[in-house]
Amino acid sequence: MNKFFLKILNEESSQLKRGLKSSDKCYNNIVGVSKSYMSNYENDDFVSIGKISKNDRLNVINKFNFLSAENTDAQILLKLFVELGNKAFENFGENFFFFKYDFNNKEAFIVRDHIGFNPIYYFQSESGLYLSSNIKFILELSSKKFDIDEKMVKNFLNLDPFSNEETFYKDIFKVPPSSSLLYKDESITISKFQKFKNFVINDSKDKQIKDLKLNLKNAILRDEEKADNNLGFLFSGGIDSSAVISFYKYFKPEKNLYAYSANYSHLDKSFRHLTDEEEYQSEVFKKYEIKSRPFQTENLSTLSNLDFYLDLIGQPFFFPNIYLPNQAFKNAHNDKINKMFNGSDGDTVISHGFEYFQELFLKFKWFKLFIEISKLSKNVNLSKIEIFKRTVINQLTYFDFSLSSKERHIEILKAPAHACAIEIQSLLADFYNIEEVYPFYNIDLINYCINVSSSMKINGKTRYILRQAIKDIVPEKNRNRNDKANLTHALINSFLTIDKDLIEHYLNNPNESLKSFIDLKSLKSNWIEMIDNPLKFSTNSNFPSKIFSFVVMNRWIEIIDNNYNKKS
Repeated sequence: MNKFFLKILNEESSQLKRGLKSSDKCYNNIVGVSKSYMSNYENDDFVSIGKISKNDRLNVINKFNFLSAENTDAQILLKLFVELGNKAFENFGENFFFFKYDFNNKEAFIVRDHIGFNPIYYFQSESGLYLSSNIKFILELSSKKFDIDEKMVKNFLNLDPFSNEETFYKDIFKVPPSSSLLYKDESITISKFQKFKNFVINDSKDKQIKDLKLNLKNAILRDEEKADNNLGFLFSGGIDSSAVISFYKYFKPEKNLYAYSANYSHLDKSFRHLTDEEEYQSEVFKKYEIKSRPFQTENLSTLSNLDFYLDLIGQPFFFPNIYLPNQAFKNAHNDKINKMFNGSDGDTVISHGFEYFQELFLKFKWFKLFIEISKLSKNVNLSKIEIFKRTVINQLTYFDFSLSSKERHIEILKAPAHACAIEIQSLLADFYNIEEVYPFYNIDLINYCINVSSSMKINGKTRYILRQAIKDIVPEKNRNRNDKANLTHALINSFLTIDKDLIEHYLNNPNESLKSFIDLKSLKSNWIEMIDNPLKFSTNSNFPSKIFSFVVMNRWIEIIDNNYNKKS
C-alpha cells in the first residue's frame, strides 16, 4: 500500500497536471502521490498513474501483443483500459493501482483492485473531488467539518463494524474492491468489474489436489522476490501460515526466511495451550532452517496504544489483535526486512467445506449428509449431532436457501471484513515501510478454490484438499491439526492487566452521544463478572468484542471533540 491524495478541481485541470509532474510532494495542496506510483504516461489527452506487480506485468505483456517490456506500469494499464474498458482489470490477479485523468473531457477515473489492497476514499465538494488512500488526508486537506455517521457508530457498537462503501463520516466514502470510480460533469459513477470466474472442474481427486498445489505454489513463489534474499513471514503455526512459510523454504531453500511469532508464556498454564502455538512453530523450525523471531506479548495490547492506531487509521477500527502485526512489523523493520508474507484468510479462500453440508441438507440428500458428518465426527472431538447443529442448523438464518455451495463460498469471500482488515493492516505495514504479500488472495488461487468440487473441501477433515496438497511439505502435526488458537484468552488477560484502568474510565464516563446505542448497565455487569471469572467470556461470548468497540468509539469521539475545540 502506498500513500496518495488527489484533489481534482472542477475548473483547473492544468493544476492537476502540474501537480502530477512534481515528484511525490504536495503541489499547492492539490496532489500528493508516492514515488512508487509515479509511473506517468502522458499524451495530448491523458495523464495516468499506475503500479502493478511484476507477475501481472509479465502475464499481460505475454497475453497482449500491443504491450511491450518497455512500457511503464501506467502505460500498460492505460493501453489495456483504452482497449478493453473495465474488463482490462480482470487480467490482474494481485495488487494494482490505476488513476487516469482525461483533460479534454475533464474526467477522472480511479480503480480499486479485486481484494482491496489499496483503499480509495473519496469526498465530493462544490469545488471538486478529493481522492485518497487514507481518510486522514481528506480530513486534513478539506476545510469542512465532517459529521459523524450515527448509523455506522451504532453498527460498530453492535459488532457490525464492516462496510465496503461507508466510513464513519457522512460525506466520505470508499470505492469498493473490484470497482472503479468515474468523475464526470461533477457527478460520480461507481462500476464493478468481474472478480470471480465460474468454470467446471471434472478432474479426478488426485488431479484436483495436484492443481491446487500448483496454484498455491504459484501464489507463494513469485518472480517479484527473485532479488530479495531476506523475507519476513507472519507465522502463528496455524495451517495457513505453516503452508506459506514451508512452501517457500521447500522450493527456495537458499532464501533467508524470518518468522515473526507471538509468545504467550505469561498466560496461566491452565489455558496457555489454547492460545500459544509454540509447539506447532517448533515443528516447522525442526524441518526447515528458518530464523525464528519470537516476541513476548505480556506488555502488549491494542487499547494501551489506541491513540497511535486511531491516528494512523483515522477512524474507529475493529481489530483487537492489531498489536500482533504491529510488533512483528516493528521487529521486521529493525531486521531490515521490507517484504512480509501473510497467511491470512486461507481458511476462507480454501473453505472449511461446511457449505457442502448445507447444500446436501437443502437438497434432501440426508443420507449422504449423515455419512459425511459421521466421517468428520471420527476426526474431531464433536458428536454428529453437535456438528450438524453448528454447521447446518445454526447457519440457516444466515444464507439464501437458493444458493449452491459454490455460490455460498463466493458470498463469504465477498464479505467486507476481508478488505477492511487488509486496509488497516496495509496502513500499519506502510508505517514501517513494509510491503505485505497475501498469497491466499491471489485471484487464480481464489478462482480455483471456488470451482473445485465441494466434496474435496471436506472429506473426513475440514479443508481436505489443502491438507492433501501440502502433504510432505508442511510438518504432519501442523497439517493434521483440527484446532485453532483462541486469542481471546490473551485479549481478556490484557483487558484485566494492561487496559483495566482505561476500560473502567470509559465505563464510568461514557460519551453522552453513545448512551442511546449501548446497554451500559449490562456492560458494567459483565465487566465485573469478567474480573471474577475471565474464562467464562473466553469462548462463545461477544462481550470482549463489545468492550473493545466501546472503548475505541469513546476514545475516537473524545479525540474528535478535542481537535474541534482546539480549532474553534
